[in-house]
Amino acid sequence: MGFYRQGLLIVNNKLRSCSRSIFTISQTVSICNALERTRDKFEKSNIPESDVSSKFLLSQVLGETNPKGYLNHQDRLLQSGELVELNRLISCRLARVPVQYIAGTWDFRQICLKVRPPVFIPRTETEQLVDIVLDNLPKKENIRILEIGPGSGNICLSLLKERNNLTVTALERSRLAAELTRENAVNLGLDSRLNVVEMRVDDETVIEEKFDLVVSNPPYVLRKDMRNLEPEISLYEDLRALDGGAEGLDVILSILKVAGQVLPMGGEVYLEIDPCHSSLLPDHLDSLPHKFILKQVYKDFLDKDRFIRLTKL
Repeated sequence: MGFYRQGLLIVNNKLRSCSRSIFTISQTVSICNALERTRDKFEKSNIPESDVSSKFLLSQVLGETNPKGYLNHQDRLLQSGELVELNRLISCRLARVPVQYIAGTWDFRQICLKVRPPVFIPRTETEQLVDIVLDNLPKKENIRILEIGPGSGNICLSLLKERNNLTVTALERSRLAAELTRENAVNLGLDSRLNVVEMRVDDETVIEEKFDLVVSNPPYVLRKDMRNLEPEISLYEDLRALDGGAEGLDVILSILKVAGQVLPMGGEVYLEIDPCHSSLLPDHLDSLPHKFILKQVYKDFLDKDRFIRLTKL
């Protein structure tokens, strides 16, 4: 059994076995009181975003998928079975299990995705990468996109959902992630326009097919920064989806080598990056087999350089 398959079993067992009691079944607990006590417990335990976590878990217990769903139930008391389940979810969060894994689903733009450990959880900032791609699609009837590292499928499935003239091939080295992307595609009715291929992209990769553009949210965290990751990430997510090597560019440079093979002249690559890469990457472009220029850098909602657009010469 592979390391990450073992990791998946460990996390799923933790999700099933979390049982630290915060509430007793005999208690009379209102929705407001449950929210207040849960948030207080998280704050005292230094759980990040304690308010968001409290609202989300309480909504889950009440059968709501929206983080604010608990507001639909404010006039009633929690039942004994709901208190048992809330205790379990609180215990999992105290063990630093991400709320996305606890819920099992997560909204990304216009779609709702299944998420499960250790597949990389979609981040809010990546929604902007989809916007950038959509704003710069080639002016043609049928567009072929290559995505490298789809994870749960959030980027490729959002693109397919929002434009019906696209087809996507997604290359994914993790079998668990590839399976999850396929599953999400079927659930969303988008699988007929998506081809998921299980393969690792590195400096030796050769691809014969041609595409109109390449997109990726690759592993880009600098090796020195990996030790500073929050427990939610370091304990539960596939760290291969984050580790970009010494400068955070190892996978990015491999992606550009593949992009050089599959893109026509003028074809473009869209990447999510570490803020330092807008300065570091240009010095590496001349060493690539095919020439690219850094055409544009985009800032995220925190005003950090987060996305780049490159053009093949």
